[in-house]
Amino acid sequence: MTLVHKVTLTCVVWIACVCSVVRSQTLTQTLDLLMKNASVTMNDEYLCSSYKLSTNDQYIVQYEALANAGTAHHILLFGCDEPASTKDYWHCGRLCKSQEQILFAWAKNAPRLKLPKDVGFHVGGKTSIKYIVIQVHYVNPLPAGSLDTSGIRLSMTSLRQRYEAGIYLLLAYSVRIPGNSVNVFADISCQFKASGPIYPFGFRTHAHSLGTVISGYQVNSTYNLIGKGNPQWPQAFYPVENNVVIQKDDYLVGRCTYNSTGRDRTTYIGASHNDEMCNFYIMYYADRNTRLQYHSCAGNNMPSLTQKLPAFSYQQLPPNPLLEMAAHGPSGHMGDPEGHSPKPLVTAAPVTQAPTLAPTPAPPKPTTSKPESVTHLMDFESDFGGGSNGSPTPGSEVVIGQVGGVATDKLGNVYVFHRGERVWNGLSFNYQNVFQQQNSPIQANCIVVYNSAGQVIRQFGKDMFFLPHGISVDDKLNVWVTDVGLHQVMRFPANSDQADLVLGKRFQPGKGDNLLCKPTDVVVLSTGEFFISDGYCNSRILKYDNTGKLIKQFGSSSTAQTGPSQPPPSTFNVPHSMTLAEDKNLLCVADRENGRIQCFDLEGRFQRMIDSPEFGDRIFAISYCPLHRGLLFAVNGPTLSGSPPVQGFIIDINDGQLIETWNAKPGLKNPHDIEVDPVNLRVYVGELDPTKVWRFDMKADDGSGGHGNIIHSGTTPSSSWTTVNATLLETQETDKKSLTQEEEIMPAIIIGALLVIPIIIIIVIVVVIRVYKKGQHDCCGRHRSRSRKKFNLGNFLTPHRGFDRLNQEESDTEFDPLNEDSDEEEEYSITRKA
Repeated sequence: MTLVHKVTLTCVVWIACVCSVVRSQTLTQTLDLLMKNASVTMNDEYLCSSYKLSTNDQYIVQYEALANAGTAHHILLFGCDEPASTKDYWHCGRLCKSQEQILFAWAKNAPRLKLPKDVGFHVGGKTSIKYIVIQVHYVNPLPAGSLDTSGIRLSMTSLRQRYEAGIYLLLAYSVRIPGNSVNVFADISCQFKASGPIYPFGFRTHAHSLGTVISGYQVNSTYNLIGKGNPQWPQAFYPVENNVVIQKDDYLVGRCTYNSTGRDRTTYIGASHNDEMCNFYIMYYADRNTRLQYHSCAGNNMPSLTQKLPAFSYQQLPPNPLLEMAAHGPSGHMGDPEGHSPKPLVTAAPVTQAPTLAPTPAPPKPTTSKPESVTHLMDFESDFGGGSNGSPTPGSEVVIGQVGGVATDKLGNVYVFHRGERVWNGLSFNYQNVFQQQNSPIQANCIVVYNSAGQVIRQFGKDMFFLPHGISVDDKLNVWVTDVGLHQVMRFPANSDQADLVLGKRFQPGKGDNLLCKPTDVVVLSTGEFFISDGYCNSRILKYDNTGKLIKQFGSSSTAQTGPSQPPPSTFNVPHSMTLAEDKNLLCVADRENGRIQCFDLEGRFQRMIDSPEFGDRIFAISYCPLHRGLLFAVNGPTLSGSPPVQGFIIDINDGQLIETWNAKPGLKNPHDIEVDPVNLRVYVGELDPTKVWRFDMKADDGSGGHGNIIHSGTTPSSSWTTVNATLLETQETDKKSLTQEEEIMPAIIIGALLVIPIIIIIVIVVVIRVYKKGQHDCCGRHRSRSRKKFNLGNFLTPHRGFDRLNQEESDTEFDPLNEDSDEEEEYSITRKA
């Protein structure tokens, strides 16, 4: 071998080494997202930790759990612009200060998940996902002195992936599972809205101990199975077997099936392991520019579709003792002593290309405030009153439906505005917000009045209302209600069942001065002036004089806002509830879907924003109490992640600080309205499902306390309880495990060194060769260098062509760079197998 050949071979070896280093730096980055020595002291703890991502764009291509089912009930990963807390770990109130996006879910010893080639979850860099928050649900406390570091290991690449992955979640938020029952269904349905199609390649099912089978379908002209799984097996993302493409305007349908044999009590959807859940996750890929209008489908919005689900949807899968053992054992090794991950139950279908369309940004969510700890407590004790499943209330037998609103008067009487047999669902209105059951008024007396002892003293409203929502009682004992089906607000004088004032036109939604669209609430000043929250469609607040003449309006929709920051003041995403603090000259509004409270002066000028991580995504209702310098009582609602818990809040109206959280046992489920009776020191909460009105008695200042009851329930009463102080969050800066700047710089230094050393060696060898061939010449003499192609790092960053099947095991395939002439922006045509 000549010296020239040796030099050439040396260069090739050095370049190969450099390329190997470059490839390892771009393809093999890992990040362990671990709980940071978490102390778990209570049952059903939800704890969170956050990790900052690199400032470079990255793509997650593999997930591996560093946990076992004996410790962690489930683990979820969420991406966000900024976490709700900077503590090492916190009790998961709010996960993020802005919009959160689910990135992964794990439970029951699910194995490692590797995404198909050219598909990745896009994070970091210019995306809105600057941090990843890991949420761990612990069913039981850890042994004394034990600290937990359960988590998920990510494998990431800086190679730009041709297709971006996402998760679409189907979930049921309201279901009642009677005891000792077989084949109880929780159904989900909605229309899919996006700028283009998505291509499912994995699915995951999640339920608790009563779940037997969960299935999901795409519906166009036929029912196309996306996946069907047993939630008692490892809750992995199993490959989609059928070649399903979900087009915009298709329908998605899911069904969870439960078997409660051996359980005597009724079970509801909830966050604890004693409750149930109904989740069907779709992991999909799509073109980089495809944007979804929503990333979830909640509730059964199109019952006609679920009624036609095939019987196969709830037929159980054949037993698999190996999977059942793995799901419920501590290690999940499937009996394999080396602990290899199991293969998926079905094989993945090949995937295809999606077209490029314009993006549609998702709406933001608000930031949070810092709460303080206090000592004020509330108690709940036993139940009195009845319902469809309880004993009748003294004075009359009353069955209430979904509770739209609750109010009290100055005499201590309680007013319940309910929906009888009617349920608001996806078929109640058309796309123009016109109510679809105009010939069917509710047959029940929708307004039921109780005295302070819980006895029914009055009922009225039969054949009058169509979809009750809000109710209030003014100082003159006039009863004010809103009906979202009628799009009207009505006032009933004291002891009268005939309205003397009606605002809005019957069944006519609109936004003019004389039109309303699904109004939500009314509050009345002592002067007789009043405010209406024109909520679901118009996102505005209207002020009237005491004769019903419109004085002014303020507020606009925040649903069109984009970017990670919270929507600006005076914008709403469903102004759902209002309360007046006349002594403070304030009107406060529960901005429901923005998860915040906004307070204005009585002329509509913005004064204060109230926001806390404990609220979660939604605040449903608020009520003012003038005690203790002024208190706001509020309730939130269920979230997609099951965290934070549904609960009540006490807030200092003067500075907006959270004073305390409180709850009922076994827990509030779907609270819709709240009312404070400051005279009798009571708080009332009305729930949609299960239909129930709670009464909470506040403790006196001397600590003697009080007690409370369910004043009316459509379900079996709950047991007694006593609240404790909430564990509150404090914001402080802490170190986070991340891909730091130093970690990013070091590879560049190493690569640079590797590039420089061979160049120096080559120069020396070239000089030696020239001397050897030509004898002694001037080494500095001029010569014309030959043109050559430059080393181009971009050639090694070009993505692969085609896709692999969904794989939950390590790949043995080595990296194969494309030729240097290929264009990263080239359009690919990838077809499915027939």
